[in-house]
Amino acid sequence: MQTEKSLTPLQWKMIGHSMLIMLMTLVVGLALWMSLLGGFEIVPGYMLNFQLPGTPEGWARAHRGIPLNSLMILGIAFVLPYLAFGAAGENRIAWIMIGTGWANTVFYVASNFSANRGLSFGSNQFGPGDLAALVALAPAYLFGILSMGVLMVVALRAFHRAGAAVPGGGGKD
Repeated sequence: MQTEKSLTPLQWKMIGHSMLIMLMTLVVGLALWMSLLGGFEIVPGYMLNFQLPGTPEGWARAHRGIPLNSLMILGIAFVLPYLAFGAAGENRIAWIMIGTGWANTVFYVASNFSANRGLSFGSNQFGPGDLAALVALAPAYLFGILSMGVLMVVALRAFHRAGAAVPGGGGKD
C-alpha cells in the first residue's frame, strides 16, 4: 500500500484535478437547486427569481455524472504506478484521463445550455445544433475515444501483471 510520502508528483496532480472536478459536483448541485427553485433564496423568505438554462433533470445528470469522472481519475492515479508503464506512459495516461474528466465536466455543464443537449453537432430529436452543443460534445468526443483506448490498455496490462492473457484466462489465483 502506498503511503503519502510515496505518492509521485504525477499522482498528486491527478488527485488535485480529481478534487477540482469533485468541486464542480457541488457547483452543479447548486445549479440543480436553483433550477428546481426557479431562483436563489438570498435570505429565508426572499427569493431572487430567475430561470437557469437546461432542466432540473439535466442538472441532476451533471450532479451524478461529474463525480464519477473525478473517481475515475482518482482510481487511475492509485493503480498507475503498479502497472509498469514507465514515466512517459504514465504521464500520457494520466493527462488523457485528466483531460477526459474535464471534457466530461464541460459536457455536462454545456449540454444544459444546448438546445440538443450537446448530444450531436447538428440537429437531433431534442433540437438544433448550436455553439453550446459544439462546446459540450467536441472535447468529450475526443477524450471519450482516447480514454476508451487508455482504459483498455490499462485493463490488459493489469491482466498481464496478474498472469492472465484474458479476463479469467488461467491466471494466478
